[in-house]
Parts: sequence; C-alpha cells; structure tokens
Amino acid sequence: MIEILLVVAMIGIMVAIVGPKFRINQGMEVQLAGMQLVQDLELARTRALATRSDVRFVLETSGEPGAYAGYLDHDRDGTFGENATERLALRGFGRRELPARVVYGRGAADALPTDIVGSSVTFEDARIWFNTRGITEPLGTSGVVYLTSATDDSKAVAVAVSGSGAVRLWTWRNEEWQ
Repeated sequence: MIEILLVVAMIGIMVAIVGPKFRINQGMEVQLAGMQLVQDLELARTRALATRSDVRFVLETSGEPGAYAGYLDHDRDGTFGENATERLALRGFGRRELPARVVYGRGAADALPTDIVGSSVTFEDARIWFNTRGITEPLGTSGVVYLTSATDDSKAVAVAVSGSGAVRLWTWRNEEWQ
C-alpha cells in the first residue's frame, strides 16, 4: 500500500512539473492566431487564382473579439455585397473570430520598417482585395495587420501582405521583428 502511495505521489509531482509546459501561453496564442490569419489569406489568394474571380478579405476591427471574413465574387460582376452567398462561395473559412485573448493592435511592438501608417490594420477600410491574378488591388497595394495579446502587449505578430499578394508572418521577440 505504501508503494502505491509513493508511486501516486511521484506521478502527481511529475504532472505538476511537466503540465504547465504543455499549456498554450499568451505568446503562443498570438503566434497561432497570426499563423491562422496567414493560412486564411493564402487560401483566399489561392481561390482567387483558381476560380479567376476577385476575392475580398474584410478585417472586422471593431467589436470584441475581432474577426475577419472572406468573400468571393462568384458572379464575376466586379462588385461585392459582402453577403452570406459570397462568403459561402469562397469555400474556406467563411468568417473567423480571433481567439478571446487576441486583439488587433501592435501592443508594445514597433511598427514594421515598411509600415508608414503604424495603425493596427494599414489596409484602407480594413479590406484586402485579391484580383483574378492573385495580386492585391488597387494594383500593388501592400499593408500590415498587427495582432497582440489582450493581456500582455509585449506579445505581438504582424502579417504583411505585399503588392504581389505574398503573405509573411513576423513575430515581435527581444524588442525586434523576426
């Protein structure tokens, strides 16, 4: 009986030591949200190329939690109603809310060197538009979307979209973008 108690106590101590290492911390949560945003932007761009239709990516910066949605111009009339039909036509993520402890913003991080605006979303009207060739519209538009932790402003990521439509994730570590 004593041996069983000792084994149970040792297992409890090991779980107490190792367990917290498997929890997702605030920095990892922001990093994962940034990676998900990159994947969804790349999906939207790929759908624009595959369907030869325009795709609009709308960043919903007001409200808690923040969210974003993608819309495909399925009837190819060059206009977006940003409605459920266009969202479903994208056949991807549709609309996605940011995790509860992640918000749009730079937090304590500096702006990226290429960012001259410095706001949490540098795209006009918080919209990213990919044309039928996967290039941003108006032609060559580039910008940055910043995400940070709602409780620790030192944890931040930046998702940069170039004029060619390329998407890159930056992470704020040790007082610099990496």
